[in-house]
Amino acid sequence: MLLEQSIANYLSLQPYEYINTETAEDGKQRLLHLKSTKETEDVQCPFCSGHVHICGNYSMRLRDMPVYPGTRQDVEANYHRYRCQKCLRTFSEEIPFKYPQTRITERAASWISSFLRFNIPITTVQKITGVHWDTVKHLHKEVMAEAIAERKKELAKNGYRPKHLAVDEFAIHKGHKYATCVMDLDEGDVLWVGKGRTKADFSRFFQEIDMNYLSEVEAVAMDMNASYNLLVTEHLPKAKIVYDRYHMQAQFAKDVLGVVRLEEARKHSAQARKMDEEGFSKAEVKAEKRLYSEVKGARWILLAGRDSLSEEKSAALMKILDDHADLSLCHAMKEEMSRLFDLRDALEARTGWKAWFEGAKASGIPALVRFAELKEKRIDGLVAHASHPISTGKLEGFNNRIKVAKRIGYGYRDEDYFFSLIQYFSISSVKYKSPKKT
Repeated sequence: MLLEQSIANYLSLQPYEYINTETAEDGKQRLLHLKSTKETEDVQCPFCSGHVHICGNYSMRLRDMPVYPGTRQDVEANYHRYRCQKCLRTFSEEIPFKYPQTRITERAASWISSFLRFNIPITTVQKITGVHWDTVKHLHKEVMAEAIAERKKELAKNGYRPKHLAVDEFAIHKGHKYATCVMDLDEGDVLWVGKGRTKADFSRFFQEIDMNYLSEVEAVAMDMNASYNLLVTEHLPKAKIVYDRYHMQAQFAKDVLGVVRLEEARKHSAQARKMDEEGFSKAEVKAEKRLYSEVKGARWILLAGRDSLSEEKSAALMKILDDHADLSLCHAMKEEMSRLFDLRDALEARTGWKAWFEGAKASGIPALVRFAELKEKRIDGLVAHASHPISTGKLEGFNNRIKVAKRIGYGYRDEDYFFSLIQYFSISSVKYKSPKKT
């Protein structure tokens, strides 16, 4: 009786009245019958403001928030359809407690939205509430749009302008399907996500964002593989291009240290075969094969910092470097590269990078020479790291969050929805708390 009374009180403020409640025999479903009480004299045509008359009576069933555990609750609302006596157009009476563009009540929408604000996946919310997946997705879009708009309003109120940005790409589908992401490194907010990774794709960022918001950008971090630098220079002429140190070091590890290490290993393998053919003892051939295995398996000790190696591994590294001159030189160049990225004086950094590239080209090691010739063209972006020590690391870390979202959702067919989800998850008030900090 208390439930029916509360419903009657709620509807008394609207042109509807409670009729009765129909309960299924197993008690797992309740249907509330409601009837419109709106007088025809109070209705005007929305097209010409003329008088109307009722031309039909209809009903609509809406999913409601359950009151009892394990019991589904629906609302069946009777409503009128009117015809204008002047323009002869027809229209339906609005159901005030129906949530727009859905077949659920407003309080059911609030109930579902509360789950979504806790970052519970749509599939899980659908299973909990029993509401159709598309309806839950529609509500999630509204929750995200509201949060993103509120975040923009908050930043605008404080007069905030980003000073450091990062640009990177991430995979959205199998088969080399990519998207480009722009992040504000100071606040961690994703400013823009767009399909594709070409120069033309990235140009949409500058077309869609308020350029006044970017008026104070000092530096933009990116990798060297894309032509993003050309567009940044064109649209943000005062901003410095900063090439990401971790991309640079990773490419050096793969294209130089990795190549030279495998070349040295292959020399030992070829020498072992030659010794075997020429009749050397099994012990000598075995020793040569052991050198092959040691060099080939030295990838991680060559990449690791000296301080992080144990005494045993440090000794193994020194032995390999002493016996392989080319590998030793490339390892020294790797260490020098790390030192240059730690510099904070731009003049010293430029002098150091020039010397690094000259030494690399004079080494005579093909892989190192190729790398130096390719990267020397971007020396200004490497020097800029001394004045603006930023990287795409924060954005790379957020890309892992994107991968988790894709895995939870088993992929996303609606790319606009997925891109909004990425922006939504980057908002500080929405991010998941680390279990280590709770």
